[in-house]
Amino acid sequence: MRYRTRAESIDSGLQRSQDRNHLAARVPLVGARRTFRSPRVPRRGVARDLPPGPYAVDTTLERSTWITRADAVHERSMVLAILFAVAALIFALANRVYADPVEAIVRARLAPALPAGLDVARVYLPASLAALDIEPARVAVEPPRDLRAGRPSIKLTVRGRTSYVPVAIAALTDVAIAQRELAPGDVIAEADVAIERRAVVDVAVAPPATIVGAQVHAAIAAGAPIAARDVALPPPLPRGSQVSIDVRRGAVHIRGTGTLELSARPGELASARLTATRTVIHGRLVAPATLLVGEAP
Repeated sequence: MRYRTRAESIDSGLQRSQDRNHLAARVPLVGARRTFRSPRVPRRGVARDLPPGPYAVDTTLERSTWITRADAVHERSMVLAILFAVAALIFALANRVYADPVEAIVRARLAPALPAGLDVARVYLPASLAALDIEPARVAVEPPRDLRAGRPSIKLTVRGRTSYVPVAIAALTDVAIAQRELAPGDVIAEADVAIERRAVVDVAVAPPATIVGAQVHAAIAAGAPIAARDVALPPPLPRGSQVSIDVRRGAVHIRGTGTLELSARPGELASARLTATRTVIHGRLVAPATLLVGEAP
């Protein structure tokens, strides 16, 4: 048996201590706390030689670094609300495209059943239906068996609710229609009116032939018939006034002069005596002081 010297024992103990320390450094104990020191690497975008404090904090981070769960839920709710609003708008526009006023629907349904020369002059709708635009398929109209001029009632069903509505039916006639808004004091020119065939009730319309040159007394909306009460017709030419006479018969065109037999307004039928032959002829007085006999130019 060999006995180690004191120096060898000391060296062996030191070696075992070093081995234990090395093993402890590599395999941490359960529950032990260790501190790891990372190498000193300068942070990106931060200068190493800046003087000490205070500095403004830059919060311009990417969305993925700062969004929270509550923010995600809020954002999803906002997206759903926007999509719902867009869908509702599209649905409303689609319904509006195929919606018509109730009065227009009633007129269209009654037109095929009307006798020739008659038309619907007015539909007396209640206020709740007069301002309603609805899909035509949701409106049912049942006219009486025999439609004639007058004020019959029709059976009108809108959205399942039935009511009886009076309708005015009248003969078609020539009516002067304002082509622009006419204010009191305006003198109606030829471009301000158009003659249309319409059925009119509840108002006496101005004679279309004499409307040019009339002065407006009450405001007239564009597209409305011109009532006789809203205008003052131009004064008539007195009897004996000198007028030009224009006679048209096919290819024959004769011009002359004459005098009015009776007072008349422009646009009205009138008679005049030719100066050359003293013959009385009949025609329509047109402005300016011209009697047109025969076909209009």
